[in-house]
Amino acid sequence: MQHLVAERKTGLQPESSLDDRMGRLLAAGGRTLVIPHTTPQRYLSFRAALNLRMPSEATGDWHFLTTFFSPADEPPIEAKLAGEGQEVDTTPSLGSRGVRDMANVLLGRKITTSNAMHVWIANHFRAIADLAELALRSENQPYTVTVHQVNQWLDTKAQVDELVTNYLVPLRKQKKGAELAKWDAWLKTIRYN
Repeated sequence: MQHLVAERKTGLQPESSLDDRMGRLLAAGGRTLVIPHTTPQRYLSFRAALNLRMPSEATGDWHFLTTFFSPADEPPIEAKLAGEGQEVDTTPSLGSRGVRDMANVLLGRKITTSNAMHVWIANHFRAIADLAELALRSENQPYTVTVHQVNQWLDTKAQVDELVTNYLVPLRKQKKGAELAKWDAWLKTIRYN
């Protein structure tokens, strides 16, 4: 449990392996993230999605333990979904682009779900787009998703270009007037550093 608290406070992962720490946490009565039923149009996104990756991907997975597990003395963490019927719905512009079934990845990490056959989760590009949309909707402006953060989440110019071209620019279709102007001003700041 001390390892989990240390990771939450410092952001640094202790020396022991992630599997060992997950095992100790679960043995001590810890719980996994509660993930409700998902579909390609209603999916896990935001920071949770940024902390998952497919085996072939090199980015993400920085704070997996603190995102997907809670100690026994804390309430279980509820997954935040995006998509149809949710606070953030980018499906009118993006459809199911970047949403993939990651049930096997979760099961491999000892996370069970209410619908273990399929667990639909945003890739990193879609999760970043959803985070920016969430910030805009909460009137914090999308500037709360900064170019620095984008460059922490993505590793190459090609990845940042893909984010902008295939995810952020298409979201302009869902905006009008002042909201569109705010989005466009923010969009100009997103580049690879």
